[in-house]
Amino acid sequence: MARIGIVGFPNVGKTTLFNALTGREAPTAAHPFSTIEPNVGVAKVPDPDLDEAARIEGSAKIVHAALELLDLPAMAKPGHSGGFGAQFFGSLRDMEALAVVLRSFPDDSVPSDESGTDPVAQAQELLLELALADFDVFERRREKIVKEATADAGKKSAADAITRASALLEQGVQLRSERWERDALSAFRDLAPLTLKPAVWVVNVDEDTGGAPSLVRDLEALVPEGDTVVVVSAKLEEEGMLLAPEDRRDLFEGLGLGEGALAKVVRAAYAAMDLISFYTLGPKEAHAWTVRKGARAPEAAGKVHSDLERGFIRAEVAPMPVVIADGGWDESKKAGHVRVEGKDYAVVEADVIVVRFSV
Repeated sequence: MARIGIVGFPNVGKTTLFNALTGREAPTAAHPFSTIEPNVGVAKVPDPDLDEAARIEGSAKIVHAALELLDLPAMAKPGHSGGFGAQFFGSLRDMEALAVVLRSFPDDSVPSDESGTDPVAQAQELLLELALADFDVFERRREKIVKEATADAGKKSAADAITRASALLEQGVQLRSERWERDALSAFRDLAPLTLKPAVWVVNVDEDTGGAPSLVRDLEALVPEGDTVVVVSAKLEEEGMLLAPEDRRDLFEGLGLGEGALAKVVRAAYAAMDLISFYTLGPKEAHAWTVRKGARAPEAAGKVHSDLERGFIRAEVAPMPVVIADGGWDESKKAGHVRVEGKDYAVVEADVIVVRFSV
């Protein structure tokens, strides 16, 4: 399960977004630093194709892919007190990606002194804050490893990489904006740099989304390549999560919110982290699995069970839309739509896979 940390300045809607994504009811308040302890929840990835395939197969159980979300206390701006302290950076470094919430609207009932209402300005400040947080970690490590490298030539390449990274971070540069060799990334691993983690930038808007396209363009020009930007109305989405699914769909359609924040954020997170979904189907269970883009068939099989990867022989594969259109896996096999792939096959989005193995 991919793990994502939600961060942002006070009163931008972090916890409101957390509730909208997880269906939880974590408390929010119209004052800064109302979240004082992290909230943890799971967001199930919406997947109508999986639901339909399970119906066709008569699956007794449906298992959706999921994201684990960590809603951390707000980050304080430079010169402001309270909020996100050093004790929470460790938790954030354990995450695989970041969801950075930006506020784009004024609200008389919610103070904006600590955040402002300009998403681009907030993003600029947060990029700098994350870089400086990494700089503190890298600079401490640099001082130590440079000394070690004078006595151990084997540590010179790591010392050079950390020195270069530290200099970039001091200038506010995100490490993911640069290309790094495998040895450098290995040297960074124990430091868990925040600026090397993929990020989704979530622009929290009110009901009026008229200016959203230009905001997205401005933010995409600012953030590192590979980061994704999405626009949501967190408060409306939070209210929608309290409704029955059919009523929620009607609300979203009536307000022009489309598929909703959960689907948008999940898709953006998968894109930022280079993840895809594949499926296993059967009468007992219809299951969505998450794997890195470009993963070979044995690696994907290992997500289901380690024995499948260890004893992998071949995989039977068909695209989920084809399986649904055919009326199920068995019908796809009869129609000749299922193909056999070997160990070198790179799994693609929405593959349905049956693994043949021997241990």
